[in-house]
Amino acid sequence: MLRILGNEKSNCLGWNRRELLLAGLLGSGLTSRPTPALAEIAPRAKSVICLFLFGGWSQFETFDPKPEAPVEIRGPYQAIPSTLPGVPVCEHLPRLARQMHRLALIRSVTSDDANHNTSLILTGRQAVNGGTATKGFNSGIPFDWPFFMSALQSCKAPRPVEPTSGLPNNLCLPNRLGRLEGYWRTGPYGGFLGSRFDPLCTQFGQNGQKLFQPRGVDAETLSFSPAGAALGPQMTLDTLAQRSSLLAQLEAARGDILRSKQTDSWNASQRQSFDLLTSTRFRNALDLSRETPATRDRYGWNLFGQSVLSARRLVEAGVPLVTAIWDCTLEGPDIAGLSWDTHWDHFQACQGWLLPGFDLALSALLDDLVDRGLLEETLVVVLSEMGRTPKINSRAGRDHWVGTYPALFAGGGTIPGAVHGRSDPTGAYVAENPVKPTDLLATAYTLCGVGPEAHITDHLGRPLSLFGDGAAIREILA
Repeated sequence: MLRILGNEKSNCLGWNRRELLLAGLLGSGLTSRPTPALAEIAPRAKSVICLFLFGGWSQFETFDPKPEAPVEIRGPYQAIPSTLPGVPVCEHLPRLARQMHRLALIRSVTSDDANHNTSLILTGRQAVNGGTATKGFNSGIPFDWPFFMSALQSCKAPRPVEPTSGLPNNLCLPNRLGRLEGYWRTGPYGGFLGSRFDPLCTQFGQNGQKLFQPRGVDAETLSFSPAGAALGPQMTLDTLAQRSSLLAQLEAARGDILRSKQTDSWNASQRQSFDLLTSTRFRNALDLSRETPATRDRYGWNLFGQSVLSARRLVEAGVPLVTAIWDCTLEGPDIAGLSWDTHWDHFQACQGWLLPGFDLALSALLDDLVDRGLLEETLVVVLSEMGRTPKINSRAGRDHWVGTYPALFAGGGTIPGAVHGRSDPTGAYVAENPVKPTDLLATAYTLCGVGPEAHITDHLGRPLSLFGDGAAIREILA
């Protein structure tokens, strides 16, 4: 524990004050920042659901429409009133318009790099290799800053699962980011914290399938399971248990050889794999057939909607950190496979599947969390890595833009209906209260009980400030 000015504070390293001061003297850059306002905030989040929309959503066609701007900026859609007075949203988000009083809206996120693979929005730091996505494993990932959900896991926040539960601490679905394109994209990994903090990823679908369009999936074929966790046709749970017992005997006979750090990590992976294979609780949480058809309809019959429903089920089962990704399934000019990266046919995509699919999934999630009494203790974070250009291009599209774009929070200790920040009249730049990606993540850390004094170690063993230059957005914290 860390004690500063007589107040005991937790940190990810578990160092005492003398050790931290010594590290500072050694030039590590450790600093402590007094945050008296945050000291009054009791962490409320017991679980976190992160919804990540890969590609870059448009501020204009979501939560920052500009009805007074010229048509070449505002586009063809109307702005409709929401349950927050003076806060309109796009007409193709009618369900979320009725839910805005439950959300905390940030309208002034801004960052430095309009690149899909910088990982800024998910980690707060730029990828070490400059943000290059690669076919085959991305060798830069083990040296990158960790995914904020992985950093939370390393800090045992908001809570670790029971070791005997057979549940993962940190899960991502429906796929590893970029898998259906064949890419290893930067972002949702343990990075320099080590692969043990990578989210466990499920797998579903094939390259090029239009899984995120309406009716992109159906009840008969959709199922989520981690890679390698499906039992073969000849492998029963009894047979698996017998093999596990035999393996345990062999392992015990190896003695001290197996007590190295490398083997400890390998054994932990083996144990988790076995737990996942045999855990009824985990299998049931991933089994969407246990939901009524009406419930599944509410979330939408596309891969994102059913992934968000699964995220809710996993949180209910006890998984503390769950990420649902709206990903890309295909490289090329077919906008149906390009998710939110709408360089062309932007309005066709927005009206046809992007906005209706997102509207269904998030509104259904909020309804269910409220109905189950879970919203107060479940932090929902909605992120996209960038916004879109104010000017519509010659291909009826909007290009990458980071001058200003939105983010959403709900539950977990946020103020329902809070609105922070403002963009200029053309939706191009921040006019009031700029927010950096590190500020967004600092807000999530704070709500999960991790304070600005927290530090993590990189692959060289150096202590680094988890918050960095970020600060929690006090105005949206209850």
